[in-house]
Amino acid sequence: MKGIKRAISIFVFGCIMMQASAQSDSCKLRISLLTCSPGSELYSVFGHSALRIIDSAVGTDIVYNFGTFNFGDPDFYSKFVMGRLMYYVNQESFSSFKAEYEYDRRGIIEQVLSFNCAEKKSIQEKLFINVREENKYYKYDFLKDNCTTRLRDIIFGVRNQQAYRALFATKTNSSYRDYLHVYLDKANMDWTKLGIDLLIGLDGEQIMNSNEAMYLPDYLMKGVSASEGRGIKLVLAENNLLPDLQSKSTENPFIQTPLFFFLLLFVFYIVIGNLKSVRFEKIKRILDVFLFSLTGLLGFILLFMWLGTDHMSFRHNVNLIWAMPLNVVAVFFLGDKNAKFKKYFFYYSILTLFIIPLIFILPEAINPALYPLIILLSYRSWIIGRNDKKTLKQSV
Repeated sequence: MKGIKRAISIFVFGCIMMQASAQSDSCKLRISLLTCSPGSELYSVFGHSALRIIDSAVGTDIVYNFGTFNFGDPDFYSKFVMGRLMYYVNQESFSSFKAEYEYDRRGIIEQVLSFNCAEKKSIQEKLFINVREENKYYKYDFLKDNCTTRLRDIIFGVRNQQAYRALFATKTNSSYRDYLHVYLDKANMDWTKLGIDLLIGLDGEQIMNSNEAMYLPDYLMKGVSASEGRGIKLVLAENNLLPDLQSKSTENPFIQTPLFFFLLLFVFYIVIGNLKSVRFEKIKRILDVFLFSLTGLLGFILLFMWLGTDHMSFRHNVNLIWAMPLNVVAVFFLGDKNAKFKKYFFYYSILTLFIIPLIFILPEAINPALYPLIILLSYRSWIIGRNDKKTLKQSV
């Protein structure tokens, strides 16, 4: 009799467990975050993120990717420059997605997420709504609204804010620019790093919290891995779907870096500037025209990217202190005998000195490779302005 009761108890217990298991997986959905390793090109150097949804009820395995755009758009380049290129969410089979990264020898790490059935359905429904033609496009912002932040908001927005929190610690006082530098330095993209530093304004100096730090794929992966709520880890399992087989980039020799180039330019100017003859005076004039014209044109570009485009991260650019757009106009007065017109250079030399305290306050706001160029601009402006003051006194 005891054996019969025991058998019945085991049977009932087994039925309950099977029912609970069926309920927990009744929607037949498996949702995971895919994090792809950085590539060797600029568009891929920061890595990539996507969401994978396996629906065993209908036999689908779909990847949702918020980082796609239409390269065939006839206005692609103008929209890209103006910050008006629309990105969109795309869905493709996992096998197709994986094949692309396998071809590029880039790695893929999968993190299976521990959502309940209702939460999985909610995420799937959001993605179904997002891929509709009228909803799928969005204006891309490099720092605040990109293919990774969109996934961050979906993953952490499925529950209330108290449910899951990214608990990983960011580096002390780390800014958006600091995190970009990690990838650019690792890829040895010195000139690309200079270009990005020239374009990104003070928004790049904003100190991030852990949520904001997840604007890059690797940090979203770290945030998801460290997150938990109600005693449950957000990540059920982590799988290395593809190893990263890319060859490591070699460090550039110093002579190929921007710092060497501007140091060389600085030394060359100083040497030529101290040579006294009619021929060298003409050479100095040509060099000054080149120097101030180039920095003035750069200033116009930076000003246009700030005021004339929709790139939010290019606003409030402190590089405009030294890359002064008025330099383009001022070069026409380099040979003018009227010293009053040239006094601009004297005041410009003083203005560039304000960058020195700025370097200590916001050390990353201006790329260190530019320091020799800025010092050169201040020096040459002071020489021109000082000579004009002498000329002005003599004329009086």
